[in-house]
Amino acid sequence: MENLLIFKELTQKEKQIAELHVLIDTLQTNLRAASSYLTKEQKKEINTPSYRWCTAWTPANNFEI
Repeated sequence: MENLLIFKELTQKEKQIAELHVLIDTLQTNLRAASSYLTKEQKKEINTPSYRWCTAWTPANNFEI
């Protein structure tokens, strides 16, 4: 019985992770689309480490715990 509960919890966590990956992908797409309306000078202003990290992140960059 305990194994079944652990399996159910694991499955739920995997589903949550997959949904978060979809959310991140959507946010990255929207960020790139919004930044495409900026001038080169404006893009230089927002090209911070966090911007680059956000747009470059992929699930493959994620580490396993």
